Amino acid sequence: MMTYVRCPEHYLFKYVLGFLRPPRKILKHGFALHETFGYHFEQKKLDKRGLSKNDAKEFFVQVFRNALEEYETELGQAGPILKLPKEYLAKEKEIDVGELIDLALSGIDVFFKDLNPKIAPDLVETPFNFSLSKEVEMTGRIDLADKQGVIHEFKTTRKQPNAQDVAVDPQVAIYWVAYEILKKKPAKGISKDYLVMSKNNPKIVRFQVARPSLNSKIVIQNALTVVEAAKHNIFYCLHPVESWVCSKEWCGYSSFHAELARMGLPKFIAKYSESATLKRA
Repeated sequence: MMTYVRCPEHYLFKYVLGFLRPPRKILKHGFALHETFGYHFEQKKLDKRGLSKNDAKEFFVQVFRNALEEYETELGQAGPILKLPKEYLAKEKEIDVGELIDLALSGIDVFFKDLNPKIAPDLVETPFNFSLSKEVEMTGRIDLADKQGVIHEFKTTRKQPNAQDVAVDPQVAIYWVAYEILKKKPAKGISKDYLVMSKNNPKIVRFQVARPSLNSKIVIQNALTVVEAAKHNIFYCLHPVESWVCSKEWCGYSSFHAELARMGLPKFIAKYSESATLKRA
């Protein structure tokens, strides 16, 4: 749903036509951190301790190294197929892997000092699904909920987050519905926990609310609207020219945005709907 909100053409490329996902180092970095904290809380749920700080660091480094090997393979496969622009490749090459590791390790230090002692995990990477209509189901996973009944959405970022992010986050509203279905009772609150990674001042920033400001019924209706739009091939990128979202530096699909604009949507979909070359393995 949020992919469609950010850019309907990205939704078309990824979820309708099944194009390969453009590889990015920063996504592998986020994946490795997510896996590290997820594994820690799984263990903490079992033994009330979880990983030690040093074990968590070792776990992260190993997962990240494995993910970077996958990245190199994916880049070799996807680069020519997706016609990744030179600006995108140059941006990726500029990223310092050593710096990413250092940021993560300092972030893990802060996590174990300031956040870990406050959370006794209950639900960890718990799957959910519920019907939105006769034809559509909402599926996903709640990353973490604690024994106090608080849902935690954990994010890593380099920028100072905004308190409004938690109150108006559709994903949080969906978790709110899913939690009540899983636990047979409403959650006690929601905490969006950010690990702000920086060289000089890594920190934990938490925004907590009693319940989401977004009405879950509106979020569900919006999800159904996205599904309906996709059924009718409504995919139009409306970003201004200067937007970073679809720029050559950041968007691995930028060549396809341009091709779609030249060909028009019907011809573009007809060309790629039966192509296996661009599809995921």
